[in-house]
Amino acid sequence: MSVVDVQGLSVSYGPVDAVADLSFAVDAGETVALIGANGAGKTSTINAIVGIVEPTAGSVRVFESDPAQDRATIARRWGVMPQAGGLPMGLRVGECVELFAALYQDRVDASAVIDGCGLTDVRDRRWRTLSGGQQQRLSLAVALVGGDDLLILDEPTAALDVPGQERVLAQITKRAGAGSAVLLTTHRLDEVEQVADRVVILHEGALVIDSSVTALTEESPEIRIRGLSADQASQLNNTLATSFRFGPDGDAMSSVDSWTDPQQLLALVLDWCSTNDVRVTSASVGKRSLADAYREMMSP
Repeated sequence: MSVVDVQGLSVSYGPVDAVADLSFAVDAGETVALIGANGAGKTSTINAIVGIVEPTAGSVRVFESDPAQDRATIARRWGVMPQAGGLPMGLRVGECVELFAALYQDRVDASAVIDGCGLTDVRDRRWRTLSGGQQQRLSLAVALVGGDDLLILDEPTAALDVPGQERVLAQITKRAGAGSAVLLTTHRLDEVEQVADRVVILHEGALVIDSSVTALTEESPEIRIRGLSADQASQLNNTLATSFRFGPDGDAMSSVDSWTDPQQLLALVLDWCSTNDVRVTSASVGKRSLADAYREMMSP
């Protein structure tokens, strides 16, 4: 039984189709990341899963129940971190976490959660006096004192500094390791590589791919070369049928999916460079990053 089961989900706002015929599932102990550009339908999907948006078509089941019809029962088993807001501005940090913890039958140690989210030093401060990053970590703390079976996080590391991001990722890993299903949205693909088992990529509300992170990275190696010009990369592509493109760091990258021996392809590339007096500063074969895989899939 999947903890979350989305089948043929469509969500429309008047003439705008935010989500179109989307299907995926999240199992216990699994971390799934919904990724895509702004407006891809990530938050609309989350809102349908937590029962605050009615599907236009299709179905959503959480613990085999309809979240819109049985939300009160389901909510005892999940913790939810929305994209923004929703907390009482006048409450102190400790009061806020303890209040939400008291709503659940299996009450957790609020102080431990506060400490794990790096909020001990601001425990007595009110929400409205916190920085943006501290408010974000408080939202995470409130989600963590919820039910143990499902954790839903909508852009949990937005506005966080590096230590704050690391705390969030550590909490996600801890919860998934304890058997919780975790569903998150984010634009930080390096973080997805660290914590997610699978990615569900959306574009304009439609599913692009539902795949394991491993399949998109480790099982799809690439050649990375520093020092090629655009014209030289084009000549290489024409000569060796490679697919060199340029990443944001200026490196030229090419997948090697059609080659059984990536090192052989690298040798051919370096031989071409030597023959054509092209001086590169580095060349290597390795797994491609999730960001590289995403750019390749989304490029026109």
